[in-house]
Amino acid sequence: MASRELPPTIVECALAVLHEADPDAKVRLTNAVAEAWRAGGISCEPPERPTTVPDRPARPDDRVRLVPAWELPQRGKGGSLASRLALLHSLAHIESWAIDLSWDIIARFGRDSSYALPRAFFDDFVAVAEDEARHYALLCARLREEGSHYGALPAHDGLWESATATRESLPARLAVEHCAHEARGLDVLPQTIARFRRAGDERSAALMSDVIYPEEVTHCAAG
Repeated sequence: MASRELPPTIVECALAVLHEADPDAKVRLTNAVAEAWRAGGISCEPPERPTTVPDRPARPDDRVRLVPAWELPQRGKGGSLASRLALLHSLAHIESWAIDLSWDIIARFGRDSSYALPRAFFDDFVAVAEDEARHYALLCARLREEGSHYGALPAHDGLWESATATRESLPARLAVEHCAHEARGLDVLPQTIARFRRAGDERSAALMSDVIYPEEVTHCAAG
């Protein structure tokens, strides 16, 4: 998608991603926006016309069956293929929400002149969104390599519940979503990597240790 086809401001671009229901199309749009942003083709000025941020990002009704967290089966410790697929699916689902969370913070708070956010803020979260999109795509590819796919298992949307609780405050959003949740994920990821290595799944382990983990560290710094 060329930059001329994108909205003129980063807030409007963020809204376009949030309104895109298909997660694969969401990845493509994220990549297009990030490329245009780095090239200087998108403004960080507030939109000229009023904007409304959706209470919840668009999601396909038939892609992933959402259930309460307590109804999810135990994922196990990665010793079996089924357990490893459950772990990969859970990580892909987290990354799919992380894409939306990155754009929501731009769309929701970037239009608020009271925060007077510098361009560096948008630089950080556009980069985070692009990373999360890449992580999601790589995890989905890994699922396909193992004969599965994103949506093969149920999932929960606890991450978005936290976003809803912090939608009125940028400091609260940064503290809860982009510091606490990101840090918690970093704490447990080495254990997940070790489980895949013990099971002989070096491809999944390398994806997490060489790509996802080091990039997630920078996301905590952005928060």
